[in-house]
Amino acid sequence: MLFLLWGDIVYSVRLIPIIVVALIVLGDGVSIVNTKESYGSQGLVVEGIPISEWLRGFPKIYGGTLKVALPEEPSVFNWWTASSLWDLIILSPIYSRLVRIINGTLAFELAKHIEWSPDHKVLTIRIVEGAKFHDGKTLTAYDVAFTIDILSENTWTYYHSYFINVEKVEVVDDHTLNIYFKNPDAGFIYNALAVMNIMPKHIWEPIFKSLGDEVIKYSPKIPEDLVGSGPFKIVEYVPGEYIKYVVNKDYWFGRPCIDELIYVFIPEANVALLAVQKGEVDAYAGWVTPEVVPELLSTPGVAVHLFASDVFYHWGLNNLKWPFNITEFRKALAYCVDREAIVKELLMGYGIVGNPGIVPPFGIHEQWCNKELLDKYWFNLSKAAEILDKLGFKDIDGDGWRETPDGREFSFEIYAPSYDVIRVRVAQLISEWLSNIPGGGLRAVPKVVEWKTVWPLIKEAKVDTWLLGSGTGNDISWLLKRLHSRPKGSGNWVRYSNPTVDELTEKLTSTFDLVERRSIAYKIQEIITEDVPLITLYYRRFPIPYRIDKFDGWFLVVDEPPANFITLLRVHLKQYATTSTAQSVEVTSEAMIMVLVAAVIIVIILLLIRKRTWY
Repeated sequence: MLFLLWGDIVYSVRLIPIIVVALIVLGDGVSIVNTKESYGSQGLVVEGIPISEWLRGFPKIYGGTLKVALPEEPSVFNWWTASSLWDLIILSPIYSRLVRIINGTLAFELAKHIEWSPDHKVLTIRIVEGAKFHDGKTLTAYDVAFTIDILSENTWTYYHSYFINVEKVEVVDDHTLNIYFKNPDAGFIYNALAVMNIMPKHIWEPIFKSLGDEVIKYSPKIPEDLVGSGPFKIVEYVPGEYIKYVVNKDYWFGRPCIDELIYVFIPEANVALLAVQKGEVDAYAGWVTPEVVPELLSTPGVAVHLFASDVFYHWGLNNLKWPFNITEFRKALAYCVDREAIVKELLMGYGIVGNPGIVPPFGIHEQWCNKELLDKYWFNLSKAAEILDKLGFKDIDGDGWRETPDGREFSFEIYAPSYDVIRVRVAQLISEWLSNIPGGGLRAVPKVVEWKTVWPLIKEAKVDTWLLGSGTGNDISWLLKRLHSRPKGSGNWVRYSNPTVDELTEKLTSTFDLVERRSIAYKIQEIITEDVPLITLYYRRFPIPYRIDKFDGWFLVVDEPPANFITLLRVHLKQYATTSTAQSVEVTSEAMIMVLVAAVIIVIILLLIRKRTWY
C-alpha cells in the first residue's frame, strides 16, 4: 500500500507544473472575460483587449531614470488646447484614457465595459474601480463626463471636432455613464475616446467657472494644475532644458518599473544623435535622416527602430488668403511639386508618396483609400505655367518672376520647422521648382523657424503656406476633423470650406454600414483631389535610435516609436537591481508560494479521488 501511495504521489507531483500553468492561465482568462462581460442590455458590446496583455512576462525590476530626447519643447501645457506632437507627448504620461489603440487593436485602459444601444445613439461605459488622481482623489464617472462635456461644448478645444455629435452625458453611478448622441457616430470610440485624457473635475471645473473661454489662454501651474491619474507625475520643468517626471507609485494599474522619466530638449538632430551614441539619453523621438542609420547601427548598445507613420506631411495653403483661396491657383502649385523625388532622393526611400486625397494608402487606412487618385497630379511645370497664364499671373517686366493679374510684384512664404531637416529641405526644393516655371517663376521664400513661434500663427490663419505633419485617426471619420468647415480651425488648419464635403463628412461619421462608408470616403477624396485645399507630399518611415544596453522591455511595433505608452509601463533596468528590486522579487515569490499551495491541495484531492477508486 505504501508503494502504491508513493507511486500516486510521484504521479501527482509530475502534474504540478501543468497544474500551475493551468492556474495561471485560468487566472489570466478570468481577467480577460471580465473586461467583456455583459450588463444585461440588448445593445452591441464593444470588444477590447485589456492593456495588461502587453505587460505579460516582464519582470518588476524597479529603479532607474529613462531619458528621452525631444527636438522641440512644448508650446503649451494646457491639454484642452494642446495640439502639437510635442505638447501631446509631454502630457501623455500624466493622464489615463478610457481606451487606447495598441498595435492596431482597441485596448481597454480605464474602461471596463462599453456598449452601444441598438440605434447607435447611446453609448454606455463602465469604468474600473480604484483609480485615483495624483492628489489622492478618486477618479469617477463624473470626471469622464466632465471631460466629454468640455470637449463637446467648447469649439476652441483641440479635439472638439471628434465630440460634435455628443448631445449630453448622463452619470448613472460613480463608475457608469451614458453618452447620448445627436447622430450615430461610428468612429467615436476609436477617434475620440482613444485620444481623450481624463481630466480631474475638481481641478478644472473651478478654472472654467473663473475664466470661461479664457481658459484657451490659461497656462496651468506646474505641477499644481497638472494632476492626472496616469503612471507619472510632472515634478520639474526647466524651459529650454528638460521636463522631469517621477513614477506614480499608486498608479491604479500597478506602478511602472522606472523611477523617473526625463524628456531632454535638444533642437539639433546631430547633437541629439550624439547624445544617444554617448549614452547620455536612452532614445531620441525626433527625425533622423536615413544616411545616418549605418553609423547608428555600428554604435555598440544602439539599435534603430523603423516607425511607419500615418501622419500626412503636406504643404498647407491658407484657403482664406488670396490667391490661395483660388482653386485653380492651388492646382498650379500641385503640379510644381515632385513628390516622387522627395521620397526617392530626400527620404532615400524611407517614405511613401502622398495621396492627393490625403488618406494614407497603407495600414488600417488602406481599405478607405481611393487609389485611383494617387497619380492625379504629376510633376509638370508646363501644366502649372498654362494654369497661371490663364489666371493672369504673368512675367510682365521680364525679370523672370510672375506678377499678379493687376501688375503687382508677388511673393509668399513657406514656413518649415527648424527641428526637421527634411521639411527644411522640402521648402527649399519647392522654392526652386516654383522658380523654374516656364515663362516666369513664382517667388516663394523658405522660412526656417522654431515651431512654437509659427504654430500659433498657423492656427490663427495668419501665414501664407507652411509644411506640416497632421495626424489622421483610427477610423475614417477623422476626415471630418481635417476637412469640415466647422469648428473653424480645429484640425482644419487650411480653413477649407465646401458645403458638400461638410455634408459628406457628417454622413460618413453617422453611417455604420461598411460598404456605404467606403463609398462616401471615396467621394470625399475625389472632391478633395479636385479642390486641392492642401498638397499631400509624403508619409514617412522614421528610423528612430534607442539604446539596448541599459533598459529592456521596449515595446516595438511598426506604428509606434520606441518610447511609447506601453514602453513607459514596462521598460526596466537590464542589469542592475535596487532595494526595491528585491522587494519586487519577494512579492513575486509570495505569489508563487500561493500557486504552489493551491497545486498541493489539488494533488491531495487527486490522491483522495484515486484512493476512492481502490475501494
